[in-house]
Amino acid sequence: MAHSSIVEQTIVEGERAYLTIQVPHGCKNDAGDKKMTNGIIIKMPNSQEEIDAGWAFTSVAPVQSYVKEQRTKTVSVQMANRDGVVEATDIVSEIALLHLHLPYSWVLKAQFRGRVPMLPEGEMEKELNFDIVQYCPDGTTAEWTMANGKAAHVTVVKAPEGEAAHH
Repeated sequence: MAHSSIVEQTIVEGERAYLTIQVPHGCKNDAGDKKMTNGIIIKMPNSQEEIDAGWAFTSVAPVQSYVKEQRTKTVSVQMANRDGVVEATDIVSEIALLHLHLPYSWVLKAQFRGRVPMLPEGEMEKELNFDIVQYCPDGTTAEWTMANGKAAHVTVVKAPEGEAAHH
């Protein structure tokens, strides 16, 4: 199975960033047969727990590409607005790239954008993790997740001294 990843290595806290998911090849079954990839799900680190900890990738939107069909799934969470008032809001929890028919030897790259969280006080960098699930034609999946220690990640770095993050 391919090892899905994010191309960008670092992004700056508080800024809007474009991230590129990369799936370097299609599926391979236990017998070694090479198969197409049918779909990819990119799960955002946007659970209520991550939002409460201030570590969510918000304002997420997929970037239109040659992918035949893209969908987003949203969840309702409690989040502070610009005035600090906590209210219910819907945010993107995952992006689905569907009906791919990606041949085994092809590489898929697709972009999405969002607002990078601010780093906790005193930290200069921290990983932001995205679970990725690859769907294969025989009904199997390959998963790169926090649970199996293989999540796609990008390092969030502190804004340069004297520069405020772009809000």
